[in-house]
Amino acid sequence: MYSMFAKFKIFHRPYANNLQQVLSPYHMSEAQWGLIRYIYEVGPATNSEIALYWSVEKPSVTVLAQKLIDQRLIYVLHGTDKRKKVMHLTEEGIVKYKQLKKAVHSFQSSLLEGVTEEECEIVEKVLDKLQQNIRK
Repeated sequence: MYSMFAKFKIFHRPYANNLQQVLSPYHMSEAQWGLIRYIYEVGPATNSEIALYWSVEKPSVTVLAQKLIDQRLIYVLHGTDKRKKVMHLTEEGIVKYKQLKKAVHSFQSSLLEGVTEEECEIVEKVLDKLQQNIRK
């Protein structure tokens, strides 16, 4: 029998591939979608904040952000500390977020067929605990 971690690993690849198929018509990668979603749902953020949240190196976020700046989906302003650059969504970025949100929601809803709300809550709680433990 597969362990829980093996099941996560086995699920991740087809999930990511299918999500990319959903995002492709919008000329968007999974990582770009994640950055747009974060800024829309959490608020303006620095590259460092995103890197910490995603557990990645800051240059990875910088490259990603530059692509979204080039597409005019985000813009950067200096924070109160001139060294900090804070990313914001443009109006076009907000429109793109809403388009993508509908498409991604539809895809994810199809995956949750036969899964109860209670089961979703349990998985979320377990993943939160695992994330806390791995960051120790």
